[in-house]
Amino acid sequence: MQYVFIVKNTFEEFVSLGKSFPYPAAPMKICHNPSCKRMVQFKKHGFYYRYFISNYYKGLIQIRRYICPICGCTISYIPHFCLPGFAHALEHIFEYIYEVFYRKGSIKACLSDLNKKNSGIYISRQLLYHYRKRFINNLSMIQIGLRQISSNVRLPENSLKKEERAKKVLGIMKSASTTIHSFSQQFHNKTNNAFLSLCKLL
Repeated sequence: MQYVFIVKNTFEEFVSLGKSFPYPAAPMKICHNPSCKRMVQFKKHGFYYRYFISNYYKGLIQIRRYICPICGCTISYIPHFCLPGFAHALEHIFEYIYEVFYRKGSIKACLSDLNKKNSGIYISRQLLYHYRKRFINNLSMIQIGLRQISSNVRLPENSLKKEERAKKVLGIMKSASTTIHSFSQQFHNKTNNAFLSLCKLL
């Protein structure tokens, strides 16, 4: 199980401090292990490393792990600039998906412009299609999450084509919070999913 937290320090400080970075204190939570399900004080349980790709950094970053003292189930805390399960920075993934739906012209031209703008990273057409397809497939789950974040949100009609619904949902996501990072954290905390997680809800 992963939880998203807001890094109040700069990204440079997060990287340079390494294991000394002030991660959230070991949480008091209900263990998500079905055979445990107890309210416990998790304990610090070392780190693991994951790859992170952005136009300002490319390399490994450390992730803090915690463990349930009763059953040994582990959880981890992911910094807000990451999208759980994806190597590219959250802001780039969202930007590419958003631009594909909103920018006029071919996907190839859109992708070329974005890759030039975000020097230092490269997202292939196949990967962009994967992001786009996953977003469309996750529309029902994303709309449920949006409703949990704000009960007053006006969601697009289900009668619309999926591509049109996806475009409207992207617009809602962009305006729902001050940043995509804030939205992503709220969404993950409400649904225990990233908005591009593999999801069975269709």
